[in-house]
Amino acid sequence: MTLEIYYLLATVLIFIAVFLAVYYLLPSEEEVEEFRKQLPAGHLENKKLRTFEESPFLKMIYPVILAFATKAKKLGISEKHIERLERRIAAAGYPYGFTAYEYIGYALTIGLIVTVLAAFFNYSMFGNINFMFLLIAFVFGNVFPYFFLANQADERKIKIYKDIPYKLDLLSMAVEAGLDFLSAVKRMVEKDTTKSPLVEEFFQFLQEVRMGKTKQEALLDLAKRADVEALNSIVTAIIQAEKMGTPVAQVLRIQAESLRISRSQKAEKAAGEASVKIMFPLVFILISTVLILFGGIIVKWIRGDLF
Repeated sequence: MTLEIYYLLATVLIFIAVFLAVYYLLPSEEEVEEFRKQLPAGHLENKKLRTFEESPFLKMIYPVILAFATKAKKLGISEKHIERLERRIAAAGYPYGFTAYEYIGYALTIGLIVTVLAAFFNYSMFGNINFMFLLIAFVFGNVFPYFFLANQADERKIKIYKDIPYKLDLLSMAVEAGLDFLSAVKRMVEKDTTKSPLVEEFFQFLQEVRMGKTKQEALLDLAKRADVEALNSIVTAIIQAEKMGTPVAQVLRIQAESLRISRSQKAEKAAGEASVKIMFPLVFILISTVLILFGGIIVKWIRGDLF
């Protein structure tokens, strides 16, 4: 009993030491406020506020996220890593409205929460705390948000790729009806009820144009954020059409048809490769079936006990 009390006391002291270390390593309120002022306003800020309305838990832990983000920025993480993370966040549609440093802070906060939960679980189940288990829990909690981000980015790219031809058709019909390109995009965004990620990108495109960017710059930003190869070629074609005076509706219709043909060819290729790819699993299944049905007979035959 005495040993358990000493062990519990040592655990409490370790947690106090960790808390004090974190407290003194975290930035001051002035540094956090300065970091907050540097965060982008507009679309990202609005998205963050909507996220806080939908998720009180995220709103509650945001001060911790902000503190970790401020510290991460002061640590001097390589610009290459931050740019790569920014591209991934943009491709995922800026989840929660976070920037790269905020997402780093978010991952660290989740790692800390998972570690605390793991400590309570470990102690309640076994009566002690395994610090290697806590380290694994922290690493898992910290890494998981990045896997989630990568998965979200990939899913969003697929949705955008599938949605491009239909949205191009809508834009081409609107332009042919007499609207200019910006008005056509605005009408499509206002009338959309699908919550398509491509429409969200066009909404941000309109906001950037309103804030003073040229149409060309805003289109290039859209292509860079979405990070979809098909969209890059479409944006390039629209910019070239604007420069050369080619009817935009015609370009949009040609691009939509070209993308549909490309998708059909990829589908045919995938269907042709499916029979070859499925052959190897079928061979293993066949061998397994033979072993299950005749395994005993084969073993007896090898030992000479069959007859």
